[in-house]
Amino acid sequence: MFQRLTAFAVLPLLLVAGEIGTVQNNVYHHNRTGIEFTLPSGWSVGSQKPSADGAQMVYVKDSVTEAMGAAWFKLQSVDAENIPAFLDRRLDAKVAQRNNFQSYRFRPDSVQRTTIGGHPAIGAVADYVSAGQLKVEYITWIDAPNCRVLFSVQMPVGQFPAFQPRFDELIRSVVFPN
Repeated sequence: MFQRLTAFAVLPLLLVAGEIGTVQNNVYHHNRTGIEFTLPSGWSVGSQKPSADGAQMVYVKDSVTEAMGAAWFKLQSVDAENIPAFLDRRLDAKVAQRNNFQSYRFRPDSVQRTTIGGHPAIGAVADYVSAGQLKVEYITWIDAPNCRVLFSVQMPVGQFPAFQPRFDELIRSVVFPN
């Protein structure tokens, strides 16, 4: 009886999750954008849900550090030559969005412009205070002309050094559709 109830409880979650994306052979595929990333050892996909402005969120969990990160996917239409300027403005936009976070600001030396999956990307670490505790938000934006993905995590500052290389491995595995 318990096994049947468990199956009925889990099946709807699988069907809802399948609408946003799927995991096969440790590769997550986002259905709407076609963006994929590889789940490194110890990583799993958690919940998936719609987000603001037509975007979709996918939560990923690292069993080694017990940290939960997020990937935010959205379709867009941008000329490729304009993407670097869009990425540069994302930092200021995020600071404005986080106006309810105490002392939120990006570490100037943390801003990294790079290419991931053949597309321009920018990553940075922001410090802030929450409930009297120093925390970090680590964000990486990757933009293509037709879609984009943002990876982020918020955590106590002391946990970040162990987590960052593990999250970076996942982020660097991003592949965009042709």
